[in-house]
Amino acid sequence: MPVSSSCRRDDVPEVDHNEQESVNELHHLVVDVFTVNEDDGTWRQKSRFARYEEDCEGFDNHFGKPHVPFITMAAYHALQQVTSKSILLPDVEFKDVDDFISILESRVNDVEHPGLGRKVSSLVKSRIASLEKTRSLSKVHSASTQSLNQSGPVKKEVERGGISRSLLSAPNNLSSLGISPGRRLPTSVSGLRFKGSFLRDPDPTSHPMEPVIWDEANEVSMLVTGVVPDVKVCRLIAIRFNETTTMQEVFPNMNNIRHVFFLIGPQLEEMQYLDMGRALASVASNPNFTVAFDKLKSAESITRAIEGFLADTVVIAPGRIDNKNLVAGDLIRKLVNMQAEKHGQNSAQQQVHPASVDIEKNAPKIVDEKEQSSSTWFFSGVLDDFRKRNKFYWSDYMDGFAPLIFTVVVYMFCVTVVPTLTFGAILSIGTDGILAVKECLIGQALCGVIWSFFSCQPLLIMSPTGPFLVFEKALYQFTKARQLDFLEVRLYTGIFLFLISVFGSAFNIAYLIRFVTIYTEDIFCALISMIFFYEVFEFLEIQQHHNKIQDLAYYLNNSANCTDIPLEECHISRPNTFLLQLIMVIASIAVFHYLRQLSRSSFFGRSFRNLCGNFGGCFAVVVVTVFYHVFFKNVEVSMVDIPADLGEYHRHGLIVQPTYLPSGQTLLVAAIAAPLLFVLLFVETEIPQQMALRESRKLKKGGGLHWDLIVAGACTLVCSVMGLPWQCPAAVQSLAHITALTVYKKSAPGEPSRASHVIEQRVSGLVTYLSLGVFSVVGHFLAIPSAAIFGVFFYLGIRNLNGNLLLMRVKMWFLLAKYRGNHKFLDLAPFYVTGLYTFIQCIVLVSMFTAKSTQIGGLCFPLMLVACSFFVNKVLPLIFTKELLEALDGEDVEEGEVDNDNEENPVDFYYNTRIPV
Repeated sequence: MPVSSSCRRDDVPEVDHNEQESVNELHHLVVDVFTVNEDDGTWRQKSRFARYEEDCEGFDNHFGKPHVPFITMAAYHALQQVTSKSILLPDVEFKDVDDFISILESRVNDVEHPGLGRKVSSLVKSRIASLEKTRSLSKVHSASTQSLNQSGPVKKEVERGGISRSLLSAPNNLSSLGISPGRRLPTSVSGLRFKGSFLRDPDPTSHPMEPVIWDEANEVSMLVTGVVPDVKVCRLIAIRFNETTTMQEVFPNMNNIRHVFFLIGPQLEEMQYLDMGRALASVASNPNFTVAFDKLKSAESITRAIEGFLADTVVIAPGRIDNKNLVAGDLIRKLVNMQAEKHGQNSAQQQVHPASVDIEKNAPKIVDEKEQSSSTWFFSGVLDDFRKRNKFYWSDYMDGFAPLIFTVVVYMFCVTVVPTLTFGAILSIGTDGILAVKECLIGQALCGVIWSFFSCQPLLIMSPTGPFLVFEKALYQFTKARQLDFLEVRLYTGIFLFLISVFGSAFNIAYLIRFVTIYTEDIFCALISMIFFYEVFEFLEIQQHHNKIQDLAYYLNNSANCTDIPLEECHISRPNTFLLQLIMVIASIAVFHYLRQLSRSSFFGRSFRNLCGNFGGCFAVVVVTVFYHVFFKNVEVSMVDIPADLGEYHRHGLIVQPTYLPSGQTLLVAAIAAPLLFVLLFVETEIPQQMALRESRKLKKGGGLHWDLIVAGACTLVCSVMGLPWQCPAAVQSLAHITALTVYKKSAPGEPSRASHVIEQRVSGLVTYLSLGVFSVVGHFLAIPSAAIFGVFFYLGIRNLNGNLLLMRVKMWFLLAKYRGNHKFLDLAPFYVTGLYTFIQCIVLVSMFTAKSTQIGGLCFPLMLVACSFFVNKVLPLIFTKELLEALDGEDVEEGEVDNDNEENPVDFYYNTRIPV
């Protein structure tokens, strides 16, 4: 049983590969397979091929789930014998159906069967007659069900008084039938009937049409197979029209018909024509062999195309398969894709690492050191960004007035507000209320507006992020221990950082992002996730500390103190508070998780599944909040505080007012913190930039690797001056924004919807930020339990680990060798070498987490990112071979098979973004 692959062989005769590639870029060939009923000559569609196969199944004859066709090798061998004597009509001009029938009768000639053309034309005539009969019956049926007491014959009976009421009145109908036996009720077409089936049989001539939107360049082929009486030979008759056409009388509701195939003959003993037809359709619809059917040069060209198809086919040996695990779909897919890669026609789009990212031609490219040295004059990258992006500036606003934008704004608001509330709640605890939820919302709104107006890549979303959260808390603890003004230190840090960003952009420092490899990203991502988990456990520990679970003796001994004072002033431990908050944390994690699982299941429609996946965090917060207010409102828990008055949101005023002459210690701390913060800003800005510019994202207007670094620095300066939390482009939210603006298009039936283009504009981001600003003013009406937010925060930490290769290799330590999978690094060295590499990575991770727990280490943890990159580029090559390092520190073939532009299987943003949220 062969499983067809999608690779291209170089030894297929009569196939010009340059011509083939151009053809494949223009269209897909869709093949509909019909069978002929031997009894009455009616046609019934059995399947549709568009490289994949969709079976016509079920009582209503609907299209089933697309799948790779499984066809026996005997069908291909029988097909080869038939195609060797094919009758080809390569250039037919279609005028109308009558002319088409005459062409069949005059040009379909066969020496062994002179009347073959008339037999084929009779098939077409019977098809037309059958469809006409069906249409006339449908008209009669529809007319009889409109209004029984107003139809022609019934109305006359009513006028004569024979039937005094509606025919639907059962007693009157039965009595009149007894008096006038010749009278009969009209035939019901409701689908119900007595003494038989309760459902009307489906129309065998109907064409199962589903609302499939495919590319306009696709061409359709019709393949009719079956036994035809009085035909003595097996023949394939291939007809190609010089232009795509429609044949409503024969194939209703179908457009762009290019080919019509007839695979007919006498009764066969060991083979069915349907199996041979499916084999032919699998070859004709495969993009690598479609070119053989585009020209129809000779019968030998079709036969050789089948030979080439079989040469690239993966075969499953015959015999019983008793265990379903012996035929693994993932293994088959991997084998077919690996075979395709050998011939340069990989059908699965691989993830690309930012260091080797394939950027659009109109965007800045990553160049090697020699090219870089020749183009590093001052602000060359910034000017290049301006030159390529400035011409699209006004169109960014005009393109924003699209119907999709409103939906995107609502979606991005929900996706963005939950992490912002979470970071604000944690910052409020970590900075003793100096930076809190309202500051986060206003800072994000303000920086977002600046970014929307002035950046070269407005689709990136400004937001507080995990690394900035860690740095802010560490800086606060450092300044608090030395009795320095935290906001004043932040002010001078912002000034120094802006100067560094301008100076770095002048020297095109954006190219240094290539030194941040997957090794460093995995460690950094795991570190931030561990910090997320620690923050949640710290929150629960604080709640448990204030409301410990005590025994009965504790309450008996202390209840006497609360008899004469209000309950609010009684400082007795309330265990229900801690237990309820623990339950809410777990509940929000569970809701978020199971909504995500639902989004990746087969339940409900794709739109509803995408809704669950995209709004999972927001739904989790809403569900847990409603649960608390309905059932446990009397239990006091920690709440997310958004003050009502704008004047109260900052105890130091709207503008940070430093001392007249800052102390040397303040300037020194700021001078040290600025370059450390710049490391985070640089990584958080450049990696989302390059991820957005990947070719698979379909962005055409380019971006700003250099200029946007200055804009990000300016946003940091504004936040420092106003005493707001620092903001930067967030990778996860940015990819979510780009994906929401992506327009998908189905290339062919059976093929998943692919990204066509992105609506690149500035309006959606601008409106989203303004909505966040409004929410910061009116959000005090919401009473959201902090536990709900922290539960979502915990699950974000888990999702940050999606696609983490460090975690994947750690898991291999506990697996038997046969379950470790097929990875390139396992073929290059013994597993203990990979284990040593992973062990070193774990040591670095634990060291960074330990150092972060100290004041100095927490402040200097961005420096660890630089040290880690230096370690990867200078130290690891002394321990491991270059080839092994490329396999270990690169995208894994097995783990990297996530389709970025496939709407049917929506991408997990956390999988594609190693830099955490």
